[in-house]
Amino acid sequence: MMNFKRALDKEQTTCINGMFVVLVFLSHFGQYERMPWNKPILAIGQLMVAPFLFFSGYGIMEQIKKKGDEYIDHMPRKRIFKFYIHFCMALCIYLLLSFLLDKDYSLSRIIWSFTALSSIGNSNWYVFAILVMYIIVYISFKYFKKNGITSCAIMSILYIILMKAFKGQDWWYNIILCFPAGMILSKYKDKVCSIIRKPIFFVCMFILALVLYIFHLHIFAYEVIAISLCFLIVDICAYKEIKNDLFQFLGQYVFEIYILQRVSMIIFKRYFHEWIYFLICIVVTFGLAYVFKKLETKIDMLI
Repeated sequence: MMNFKRALDKEQTTCINGMFVVLVFLSHFGQYERMPWNKPILAIGQLMVAPFLFFSGYGIMEQIKKKGDEYIDHMPRKRIFKFYIHFCMALCIYLLLSFLLDKDYSLSRIIWSFTALSSIGNSNWYVFAILVMYIIVYISFKYFKKNGITSCAIMSILYIILMKAFKGQDWWYNIILCFPAGMILSKYKDKVCSIIRKPIFFVCMFILALVLYIFHLHIFAYEVIAISLCFLIVDICAYKEIKNDLFQFLGQYVFEIYILQRVSMIIFKRYFHEWIYFLICIVVTFGLAYVFKKLETKIDMLI
């Protein structure tokens, strides 16, 4: 019997995020060194980040359902500002690193990096996407309360159009609809779960993606594939609980691992054999993530 309540509880979604953050780490490491997993990881592409957006959207909608206007009113300070401060804290590490390694970044690039639209060695597109989605949620539920999710979906599509025009690279926007999809799952949980448990749902999604691809709407076809993957993960977890202490632990440090992993990859690339380099990056990244999380907690108490 499928248990969707178990599949969507925080412990289970944290474990899934932990699994996918490992894939992200392997993917980013493959940009610095040739490894056996590079081709398979490359084939997964942006899909490995889709669950983060999906479960983030789901989690925010769960909070809105529980706390209502109170949650929305506190969102600028407790969600958006805190997340941005955490990003700036990490960015300062990259600034220090660029100084120590004599990286010659222009002042304009450094300034733009604090918007997450540019980079000084750090990963940035996901940070920008999350910040925008948080702002979209706040505007939608503050000013369009009864049509909050509809507003989120419409503004997410506008985000895709704008980012395609100004950024061009697909990864800035090609899985963004996973966020409102997660919100929809939370809002209409019983109805959505009764639909996604049927194989015909995934057949229809495949056909939809194919039609969009035929009509050269490749980005939206990819969005459909990404959303389908997220719903498939929910189905799998509803059928069989996925438990792993390591992934459970790593799932609590998704942002920290994501934003700090390139620090060790940049520092140690020139010094070690590929497998020693890989092991050092694992240890340093996870150590940094743990310490950084502690620092974030202390900073949060001051905000």
